[in-house]
Amino acid sequence: MEQKSEYSKFIDLIEKEEFVSLFSSCENPEKWFSDNELQEFPFPERARSLAGRYLIKKTICNQINGISNLHEIEILNDSFGKPEISLGTIIQTDVRQKGIRKILCSISHSRNFIISLTIFCF
Repeated sequence: MEQKSEYSKFIDLIEKEEFVSLFSSCENPEKWFSDNELQEFPFPERARSLAGRYLIKKTICNQINGISNLHEIEILNDSFGKPEISLGTIIQTDVRQKGIRKILCSISHSRNFIISLTIFCF
C-alpha cells in the first residue's frame, strides 16, 4: 500500500552582495552560524555557502515561530557534499510539536545569486 506524504516547500533567494553587506554591517555571523559552520565556510571567503545556510535557517525560524538560539540549527555537508541539517534538542521538540517529521534542504549558487529549497515533511 502506498502512503501519501504531505510536505511544505519554501524557496528563497539572496544576492551574494546583499548577504555580505548584511553580515558586514548589522548581523553577526557568530549569532547565525555554529563554530563548525564558520570553520568549514569562513566569512566572507565562503559567503555563498553561508548565504544558503542563512536562507534555510531563516525559513526554519519562520516555520517554528522564532528560535532564540540559532546554533540549535547546524547545516554541514554530508560525505557527498550535500547540506545536511542537524537540530539541537530544544528545536527538535519544537519541530515535533509542529508535526514535522523531517526537514530536507538544497542550496544552489549561480554567479552572484544563492537559492535555497527547504522542505518540511509531515
